[in-house]
Amino acid sequence: MSKTRQALFFASVLALMAPGAHAVGPPPSVAPEGPVWSAGAGFQFADKADKKRESLSGIACPPVSSSPRRCIATFDEGGEERYVLIGNERLVPKPDRIVLLPDDKELDAEGAARDGDMVYVTGSHSPKRKSCEPNPSSRHVFRFKVDRATSQAKLDGTGKPFGLEDDQGRLWKLLMTNPVLGKFVGDGKCLGKPDHAANIEGLAVRDGVVYFGFREPAKDKQTYILPVRADQLFSSGDLSAVPFTVEVGGGRGIRDLLAVPEGLLLLIGPDDGSPDVGWSVALWDGSGSATDVAVPRLLANLDLRSLSPKPCKPPKPGKAAEIKPEAFTMLEDGADFRRLLILSDGMCDGGAVSFGVPK
Repeated sequence: MSKTRQALFFASVLALMAPGAHAVGPPPSVAPEGPVWSAGAGFQFADKADKKRESLSGIACPPVSSSPRRCIATFDEGGEERYVLIGNERLVPKPDRIVLLPDDKELDAEGAARDGDMVYVTGSHSPKRKSCEPNPSSRHVFRFKVDRATSQAKLDGTGKPFGLEDDQGRLWKLLMTNPVLGKFVGDGKCLGKPDHAANIEGLAVRDGVVYFGFREPAKDKQTYILPVRADQLFSSGDLSAVPFTVEVGGGRGIRDLLAVPEGLLLLIGPDDGSPDVGWSVALWDGSGSATDVAVPRLLANLDLRSLSPKPCKPPKPGKAAEIKPEAFTMLEDGADFRRLLILSDGMCDGGAVSFGVPK
């Protein structure tokens, strides 16, 4: 964080700490620290290039470092991912193809996370948005190893990571039989009202546990986080898990998750039927039981008014470009704040912007 931005940030923090600042009320509103980061020539795709460049939906990064970090970006179009270097307030997309599914399959990858030298990517497990048709290709969770020093995976000649593991639909089967989530899962259901079909958009992994965050079902101001042990998910043995009910506010769901020492950061935004409810960052410490409703601590609301939608090409007549934050990662973990990089679906190459969020 530059000295100027740091000074502005701490001025806002001091204002929040003034007498009366801790009275009950909404969390602080934070604006981007600066303009959209440069992404140079952007991500390179052989087909539907612009559409895929506008579909960045997840990012998995190594720990915070002062030097540029090699992350893996996921896209909700097609079945392949990309490396991207982040640092010095710019993105540097790399050309290497990381192929998880063939080109004609729609993984609808909505979340990515890293735990040690293992990268995880999840499909949405949701039906198609407009037609409500089932999308079996989205019912995958993948993981593969990367080199700890270079953050690169060993790829074969087709771009597929060596040792790629697929849960083989085990999460889908678990959801189908779960007493809480099962009624929102299955063919013939639609996103949004009235079905509230399941839609996974958040992913975090810590200490061998994979946390799935749901954009839907979102009802009565609540949605779900499902923790699943990775060794069970990628084995042939019994698989069991109990979801946590999480309060996120009316018309809202989870758009991404990020593991931090204190628990999980939640990127909260519109569910599948409420486009104008705003975006927030919250912290859940993981406490509580599956029979309780977890109430994350709201850290900040995101003020996006200074941002302009930046699609790769002008939208079709009658369709407006949108800013839809769907992925985030840590840039700096300070004593009283976190600097987060937030990327948006609908923005060309993710439209990366940084925010300073109080702890």
